Amino acid sequence: MIFEILSVLGPIFIITLIGYLLGRSRVELHPETLSSTVILIATPAMIFSALVSVNVSRDILLTMAVAAVLCVFVSGLIGFCILKLTGLPMRTFLPSLMLPNSGNIGLPLVFLAFGQDGLTLGVSYFFVIALLQHSVGFSIASGSYNFAYILRQPLLYAVASVLLVTSLSITVPEMVMSTAKILSGMMIPAMLILLGTSLATLTVSDLKPALIIAFGRLGAGLLSALIVIWLVSLDGIAAGAVFLMATMSPAIVNHVFAHRYRRHPEQVAGAVMVSTVLTFLCLPVLVWVALQMAS
Repeated sequence: MIFEILSVLGPIFIITLIGYLLGRSRVELHPETLSSTVILIATPAMIFSALVSVNVSRDILLTMAVAAVLCVFVSGLIGFCILKLTGLPMRTFLPSLMLPNSGNIGLPLVFLAFGQDGLTLGVSYFFVIALLQHSVGFSIASGSYNFAYILRQPLLYAVASVLLVTSLSITVPEMVMSTAKILSGMMIPAMLILLGTSLATLTVSDLKPALIIAFGRLGAGLLSALIVIWLVSLDGIAAGAVFLMATMSPAIVNHVFAHRYRRHPEQVAGAVMVSTVLTFLCLPVLVWVALQMAS
């Protein structure tokens, strides 16, 4: 079991470290360009290739999407209570407590832990989280709801194309599938490198709120995962995937929104940094629990 856990965590640590070292070096690696490439090209390609060629039941994929919504809802309730008790600003920190980093860390984890089937389930979960990040998370931080912003998300059209192809039983040309698979192949390493470069630039300006959000996110993730796994009656790889995806640290996009709308971006950056370090320290235990669930 130890070697199995190391085989899952080793590549994640190494690739993230590469990104961190690049971020601290004089190499002019632009996170904005890398992030845009992941969002506009690699992520839609992965969603399309993973879900079109899927061998997993459509009911299971729908269940994963429902589980993602429920996990965010439960985490949101827990986060609301934490912020009320501590007096921290709601619009600043609620997105960080609600929305986990299911992309940069979660997807590589489920892929390395459970293979292609785990990745397919993880993509179904991640798609919902990504949409909620750019709708609910964006709205909380900005103080307004922008439907046009949601319509500009490439993820939406990737899923729409999957639904069109599967519902009409359209045979996708091999060239299109091969292209999508090649483009999707860069998503996981690019996400981990992006995570590393982002961590290299984040700093902790105020330790107290950072620790509250870090432990609050981990606790909310654990509780929401266990409640939803029981509520939806998940088992096997689906249960392990939901557990890993739900317990990740806050998404880095929360810092982007906080910076854009002046919601104490330095404190949010510190919370993301401390929470990510805490998650990495807990990864061996989290992966072990997920593997036990799956088996």
